[in-house]
Amino acid sequence: MPNPTPNPRLSYLVIANGMIVLLLGLVAGIMLIFSLLDAISLWPFPAWEVAIPGTSRGWQAAHVGGILNGVMIGGAGLLMQKLALTGRRDLLVGWGMIITGWANTLFYWAGNFSTNRGLSVGATPFGEGDLAGALAFLGGGTGMIFTFIAVAILAKSALDAARHYSN
Repeated sequence: MPNPTPNPRLSYLVIANGMIVLLLGLVAGIMLIFSLLDAISLWPFPAWEVAIPGTSRGWQAAHVGGILNGVMIGGAGLLMQKLALTGRRDLLVGWGMIITGWANTLFYWAGNFSTNRGLSVGATPFGEGDLAGALAFLGGGTGMIFTFIAVAILAKSALDAARHYSN
């Protein structure tokens, strides 16, 4: 039986989704600025004072987290090609990373709109549970499972490849 060939389309989809998640992390940086200023300020226009939902800490997390998630997902897409993943490994890593990106983005953004920071479906020391908090918590929790699976497969695949080159 011939060896299956890698699916470059899926790895490119992973990279594209990673870059979109990174872009949303950059947008969260703009939200961070507005949150710090308590206004939408776009020079040379006058500032528009508005209450930005969430906290500066939450927007900072969404900014840095989005950027790092995008880099991680894009890197995973490249690793899929380098490690020549095929079959089930290819699908689990590829779709696992895509789910990771969107689940974590949901966690960061919905957490900023929730009263409990999205750390639980119910009440936390930060506030009562609400729909945004439940979406953040369930999205982030789901994404975490897919992240562990995908990263473990990448690690195992790299170790398998390294064994091929052992003396």
